Amino acid sequence: MKIGVLGAGAYGTAMASVLRENRHTVKFYDPARHPNVSLDEVLDWAEIIFFATPASVVRILLKEFPDTAFRKPALIATKGIMDLSVWEKFNYFELISGPGFADEIQKQRRTKLTVAAKGALGGTTLSEDLLETSYLKFDKTEDLQGVAILSGLKNVFAIESGRRGLENISKEFKEYLARAYRECEQVLLDNGGFIETARLSAGLGDLALTCGSTKSRNYQFGMILSGHNGLLEREDNLRKNHQSLPRKRAVKISRKTALKDARRFLTENTVEGIFAAKEIKNDNITIPKTAEILTDILKRINRITK
Repeated sequence: MKIGVLGAGAYGTAMASVLRENRHTVKFYDPARHPNVSLDEVLDWAEIIFFATPASVVRILLKEFPDTAFRKPALIATKGIMDLSVWEKFNYFELISGPGFADEIQKQRRTKLTVAAKGALGGTTLSEDLLETSYLKFDKTEDLQGVAILSGLKNVFAIESGRRGLENISKEFKEYLARAYRECEQVLLDNGGFIETARLSAGLGDLALTCGSTKSRNYQFGMILSGHNGLLEREDNLRKNHQSLPRKRAVKISRKTALKDARRFLTENTVEGIFAAKEIKNDNITIPKTAEILTDILKRINRITK
């Protein structure tokens, strides 16, 4: 099959390598990395469209789509767009989410993702056909709304986990994860999702991975927001020298400097939790009053991004 991959960043490149391994042909659209390839060229050529772009550019990008492109199947790995009407322009689409960092997929580490699609439980999905390998597997659901919600929420929770400086082997992290999981269930119930979806890879699996790793830019942003901006560089240096990481965090800097650093980080990095917070602010998702972690971090994010 001919797959047009929109977005040639780390995740798009990793998934393209899997597609090629499965003997499919890939063409990228990414103005920054492939400036000589136009969107029209990719859309005309492709039989299937694969979204790996930041959530913030999707609506702008879709305005450039000809009507013929919406008749082609779309596989959507973009995280954080919780309003399904954005994707319902396509005759058929599948959402891909779950715990898989790009570098882990590139190294062919065992990974399990979730695919959500209409009729997914009645047969094999397109994502399974195109992407499954000995190391990449899927669980599946027909709960498109639930997977869309979880793909955004886990990034918001990761910001708060980073802000608290939680370590994924600590008692505090396990307690935080349990509370975040319960809040995810509450949000699913209040927004038409299935509570069972929270148990899939796109739910608990992705939540645990994203909230417990400094590889996550959302977690990194949370650390910077709290004043732990010296930690990331220190950890990188220690890893390069094959030294173990210290248990104690770096000394925090002033709140004013932390906010300045956080805003600079946003100009240089894609932090999908910020986009998810904007989706929630625009009333695309209802947050129950009992979801105390979400309510608190959303207020913090809104103050920063005014």
